[in-house]
Amino acid sequence: MDESTRGFYHEPVLIKETLGYLLENKDSSASKIYVDCTLGGGGYTKKILEIDGSFTVIAIDKDINAIEHSKEVLKDVAGRVNFVQGNFGDIKEILNHDGIKKISGIVLDLGLSTYQLSHEEGFSYQRNTELDMRADKSQKLKARDILNNYDEKDLARIFYEYGELKYSRKIASDIVNSRKAGKIEKTFDLVEIMKKKTPPRYLNKDLSKLFQAIRIEVNNEMGNLDSVLGDSVEFLETGARIAAVSYHSLEDRIVKNFFRQKDDLKVITKKLVKPSDEEISKNVRARSAKLRVAEKI
Repeated sequence: MDESTRGFYHEPVLIKETLGYLLENKDSSASKIYVDCTLGGGGYTKKILEIDGSFTVIAIDKDINAIEHSKEVLKDVAGRVNFVQGNFGDIKEILNHDGIKKISGIVLDLGLSTYQLSHEEGFSYQRNTELDMRADKSQKLKARDILNNYDEKDLARIFYEYGELKYSRKIASDIVNSRKAGKIEKTFDLVEIMKKKTPPRYLNKDLSKLFQAIRIEVNNEMGNLDSVLGDSVEFLETGARIAAVSYHSLEDRIVKNFFRQKDDLKVITKKLVKPSDEEISKNVRARSAKLRVAEKI
């Protein structure tokens, strides 16, 4: 394992609760195949495989660093893992490619990894790096392309829809005016633009929302979430479950509405599941996590 990744992939948030729901019907599972749509550091996959030696996992992640890290973490059970560097939005193509007709469950953890924030370019406003934000480095669109090329109206829409920023139009106008003097290339370039008009007490919160909005656009996160939810249900065997952990209201709303509107799904988590105070005290990034689970009927 690359030393640069060691220690930067931690146990996922709400893992006990998530896997408790996901595997509740494991004794009646027929296919014994689970899909970990967001492999990350391999936390969910590792736990699933430890619970039952007959289980296999299809482990998907866009990020090659996550794939390589998890191959090392899971080397003792590698024969029961199919590692796929790809987009979970393509789950239908991935499963069809392997000839898989039915699966016993799906887990989605929609948060960023600590590794991405600490090591990869563009994800954190606290490090001065290139405005990249691509989870999959083979794709062309970068954050700087959006900031330098999108028109003011589109920028405002992204900031409002994906970042829920109240002053989205003003921020978009400031960015368009700033780029007239030179391209916006680095994260601190964007931070400086925000500093000029944002009161210090709101700066970190607004920067988090802004970076979130740009990252969602770069990686087509909402489109991919719609795709994986819509395409995965046909592969779920009766009684199989889909568990989704989201970190902001837009993702959670999409998951909630999808689960409620599908006639062949039963909502299991009638009440939203959130991390305990103990978990939040150990990992402050867990504070915004929300778990929802549905079952194929």
